[in-house]
Order: sequence, then structure tokens, then C-alpha cells
Amino acid sequence: MQPLKIDISGVRGVVGETLLPEMIVNFACAYGTYMKSGKIGIGYDTRASREMVKSAVLSGLISTGCDIVDFGICPTPIIQYMTRHLKLKGAIAITASHNDSNWNALKFIKSDGTFLNFYEGEELLDIYHQGEFFKAAWDRLGRVSEYDDAIDIYMGRLCRYLQPGKIRAKKLKVAVDNCNGAGGRATKVLMDKLGCKLVLINEEITGVFSHDPEPTAANMEQLSSVVRPIKADVGFMLDADVDRVAVCTEKGVPLSEEYTFALLADYILSKKRGPVVTNLSTSMMLDDIAGKYGVKLVRTKIGQAYIIEQMISEKGVISGEGSGSVAVGDFQHASDGFLAMGLILKMLAEKKKKVSQLAEMLPRYYMVKRKIKCSPEVMYSAIEKVQDYYKAENIDLTDGIKVAWKDHWLHIRASNTEPLVRVLAESTSKEKAEELCDTAVDRIKAAI
Repeated sequence: MQPLKIDISGVRGVVGETLLPEMIVNFACAYGTYMKSGKIGIGYDTRASREMVKSAVLSGLISTGCDIVDFGICPTPIIQYMTRHLKLKGAIAITASHNDSNWNALKFIKSDGTFLNFYEGEELLDIYHQGEFFKAAWDRLGRVSEYDDAIDIYMGRLCRYLQPGKIRAKKLKVAVDNCNGAGGRATKVLMDKLGCKLVLINEEITGVFSHDPEPTAANMEQLSSVVRPIKADVGFMLDADVDRVAVCTEKGVPLSEEYTFALLADYILSKKRGPVVTNLSTSMMLDDIAGKYGVKLVRTKIGQAYIIEQMISEKGVISGEGSGSVAVGDFQHASDGFLAMGLILKMLAEKKKKVSQLAEMLPRYYMVKRKIKCSPEVMYSAIEKVQDYYKAENIDLTDGIKVAWKDHWLHIRASNTEPLVRVLAESTSKEKAEELCDTAVDRIKAAI
């Protein structure tokens, strides 16, 4: 199986197998043609392939007459913020986010700092497939300039937003697992501005990740082993481009990635009421939290582009996914791990409670998540075959198969980022969630 994913969120694949230089050049040419030249930002995470991918992207953009603002190694939410701040035509983030070191990807960003929506993504793909790219004359080729101030400018804005006086007074100790990703320097700047004592692990830029970079409870073993001995108030795990973050309690207990959004939704809604936007796979904790504050909860297809577009449409206060991504509308319309960390620290300072206590105050559900490796050629037909088993139930086909009952649900869908079928189930009973998930996994495997 040679994994390659092309959709509205961009293109990602395994470098040297399916993500090849000529493909990257052509996508950059398509994006430059779509944007009709202008100034385009680029930034990238720390993967060993970054220089190859960057060079191919530069070649394509320059050939279409785009001038390049190079942010260097830079987390995606900062690239998104700076795209809007500098009034750029758009940007490309070179990162495969939570995927392993052998993957890389291009994420296409608009002038307002958001990702392309479905229709814009389709237009870009049409240009790519047609292969009819704008070609600038020799004296109209784009030029490249480096921009070194992105992290400092962004962090200045974030700290003004956070109003960190209470955080500074608390003098919190924070452990952060950077997973050898792009967030190391920026995390240091943030914690220094917030007056926190930082213990940063896996800071080094090695080109490979010390462990699976997806911020989940299962991948926080190293972080959890550090938090309690050093008496940290909280631990955070970042993915490679810091659009996701997971939380570890002061006791060294890793929380499910579902808790990041739930904790912050409860905190933000206690201060400001308004719609909440999430996806079909996020925990029922969000239904309870929205009900607690009497606000509307809107669920969309999985993916930041869908959620942010709906957040803007609904004038949402906060949005996010159970993957550990959170966006707050009055800061920026982007999933932002730095904002999430800052707000959790502010919550700890204001509420004068420990992370474990805040987590215990949330509604209790049990979620089980499974992954089934599956060729892209057969995954959709396999999911369609399984649909017959659930046709008598309350079924939602917006994104794969979502089946909901009174106090539990099941979701089967194709991954947007990997050649996988994802199966998720949640219930008030751990046994029920496992039963739902295991049965669905067996059915999918039989259909493949």
C-alpha cells in the first residue's frame, strides 16, 4: 500500500513513495496559479524532508510569479496568524501535523488565515489535474525573503489577548513534550511571557520524532513520567505543528485528547455565551456543556476547514475537535495549541483548582477509538457495505456512518489524513463502547 491523501485540506503522503518532488512542484504551481501570484507565506515543521519539500514548493511558487515570505521552522497557527497580519495573498504550511516522520504534506491557507473550504479546494484540485499553470516570464519570477519575527509578533498578540497577570502571579510549573516538532522555541517564548517555569522535553530538532507525534493519552508515557517527579502543575503534549495539544494532570495522569476542547469550552462559555462548533466524532461532553450554558452546539464533518467555516457562519464562540484542537473566535479562526495552553493556564490561575479536579467536574463518558489499515481504493466501498447493518437505526451519513442512540453512539469513517478506516464509539458504559467498536471493526474487516 502506498499511502497518499489528496483532499481540500491539502496533499499528504509518505516522502519518497507517493509524495514526490514533481507532485509537490505541480501543487505549488497550481496554488500560485489559483492565487494569481502575489505574496505567499511558507513555513514548515522539523521533519527531515522539510528542505526537499520546501525547495519544490519554492520552485513552483516562484515560477508562477509569487513572492515568498519564508517564516522558516514555524508552527501552523503562527503561519495562519501572520498570513492575516501581513496581509499576504495566502500561505502554504509544510507539515503532516500528527503523522509520523516519514510523512509530509502541504496545507493551503487563504488570506484570512483559514484553510481552503470545500469549493475552493475543488477549484485548486481542478487546476492541479488540468496541469495548465501560469508561467511567469524570466523577469517576473518571484523572489524570496526571510521573515524572522513571526514568533515574537504572534506571542505578543497572544499574551495581550490572554491578559496574563493572574498566570504570572501563580508562577506555575509546566512540562511540555515538544516531540521534536516545530513548537520548541515558540513554547519557550510563551512560557517566559506568562511567567511559568518550563520543563521542555524532546526539544531537539532531529528530523525525526522521539515517539508517535499524535497527542493522545497513549503517546504521553514520557510526559507523564516527568510531570509528577518535578511537581509540575500541568503537562502538555504538542503535535509537530502545534495545532493540537493534549493534557496531563499534575498527578502524571494523561487525559484523553477529548478533554482539551471540553475543558476550554466549559471555561470560555462561563465567560461568554455563544454557539459551539465541533465534529461528529467529538465526545458527548460537548452536548452536556452546551446544554449547561443554554447555547447551540453544531456538528460538522471531520476536519478543521469544515469546522472553522461553520464557526464563522454561526458566529461561534469556540470550536474544536476531540483530537485536541481548539479555536476561539475572537482570537483567530484556526486550531491553535499555544492558545489552548495559555487558556488552560489562565483557567488554573483563576479557578485555583488542579487540572485533575477540573477534569473530574466534566461529564463522564467512555470513548473507544480503533484504526483499521485500509487501501484508499477499497475503504469507501467497505464502509458502504457496513451501512446495511445499521440502516434500521438513527443513522447520519454526513461523514461516513454515524449511528446514535440515547446514551451511546458509533462512528465509522475514512480518515482524512491516513489510509485508515477510523471507528469510534462512546457510551456511559465502557463495556458498551468497546462492544460497539469491536463489532464494527469486525464488520469492516469482513468487508475489506
